[in-house]
Amino acid sequence: MRVVEPTSASIDYVRGEMLARRRSLAAGVVARSSAVVVERLRGLEEVREARTIGAYLGIGGEVDPSALRDDEELDVALPVTTPGEPLRFVVPVGPLLNGPFGTHQPGDGREVLPDDLDLVLVPVVVADQLGNRVGHGGGFYDRTFASTREAGRSRPLLIGLCHAFQVVPKLEARPWDVPLDLVVTEVGLVRPGR
Repeated sequence: MRVVEPTSASIDYVRGEMLARRRSLAAGVVARSSAVVVERLRGLEEVREARTIGAYLGIGGEVDPSALRDDEELDVALPVTTPGEPLRFVVPVGPLLNGPFGTHQPGDGREVLPDDLDLVLVPVVVADQLGNRVGHGGGFYDRTFASTREAGRSRPLLIGLCHAFQVVPKLEARPWDVPLDLVVTEVGLVRPGR
């Protein structure tokens, strides 16, 4: 695997390659990988101790953590996306609505402030061994959690979820990037700094 330089052109190229590869996965492969990742998550002490988590519903071949919504011990808040703004997290009540970018999001429910989440499961397009992440390019997670990290707080814990092929040795972090604390794939864990 190659080192990715920090130019926007190379980031866009890697993002495009990974998105195409992820979208080409058969539904059964995505379902199996998602099931393994969810079981790995359930085995993590950080998840077992959590009460309120932020999660997402997988689309386009993403590892899908939605099975965690069935865990009675967890309140699972889903992101509400408004272009240009930080994410809002809502524990849904009632049906989900169509959101931007092909997502589904709560229309009603209990809002949870990002700082009040124990951990957040973050969708990943590509991540590295150091916890750097490239997402879809909207900057929603970086915008939402930048102030938390600038204040030196380690909560909520940010856990990236992806397929193993989406993890590369090194990405150059950009100044606005908020790093992941942990990356979970179907083949194992990446704990940056260990």
